Amino acid sequence: MYRPKSTALISMATLIAVSLIGCSSAPEENLITNYFRASRLRDNTTLANIAMVSFRPSERGIVQDFSLTSVSEEQRRPMRAREYTLAFEEVSAVEREFRDRKQAYQDENLEAIERVLDAEREDSDVASRDSEVQEAWVTWREEMLQHAQTVSDARTLLAEERVVGEASTFSPSNPIDVTQYEGEIVSKEAVIEASVQNPDDETEELTLTLTLERAELTTADGSPLNGRWIITRIDG
Repeated sequence: MYRPKSTALISMATLIAVSLIGCSSAPEENLITNYFRASRLRDNTTLANIAMVSFRPSERGIVQDFSLTSVSEEQRRPMRAREYTLAFEEVSAVEREFRDRKQAYQDENLEAIERVLDAEREDSDVASRDSEVQEAWVTWREEMLQHAQTVSDARTLLAEERVVGEASTFSPSNPIDVTQYEGEIVSKEAVIEASVQNPDDETEELTLTLTLERAELTTADGSPLNGRWIITRIDG
């Protein structure tokens, strides 16, 4: 049956497009392939750009081949680095104000405090005239530890919150401060069946679950600023 040349060309183009789609790899598969290749080659520069975890050949072995079996739905949570930055700055300011008051008290009562500390070191009784200072100084020291712990907790919380955003958006030519952005952290899990040559030169089949995350931020003018997917965890 005669078929116009234009129709035949369209049909051929469609077949080629379908074939290319069928042969193309999922983006998760490309990322995981690059990750295990870089791990095998000990390419730390590439690894630093695409992962926060290691799969060291000397410890875990070498992934020789793998198949991607499933990818979960994306999960989203607010990226709270900006919020935690403000909280950290607030508790730090409170601690500084406390330290100033503590220093003022110490300066005013230095001789009595030194006598109290000497008595504590010698495990002897404090003179009655210094008992009030001793009680106050114990309270000052307890509150100092409490403030230090509060600041430490806030610093840790901020560091943990910003790490994925920074890794996902890192660019030497265009560095950004993620604490100045609102946005979300998007995550999904990719499950693979991997053929791994372990450090004992034995091949074993492993099921590995890789957590992939990226930052999706919003600039001051409302424009999107999306980071790249990075591997943040491997289980299995």
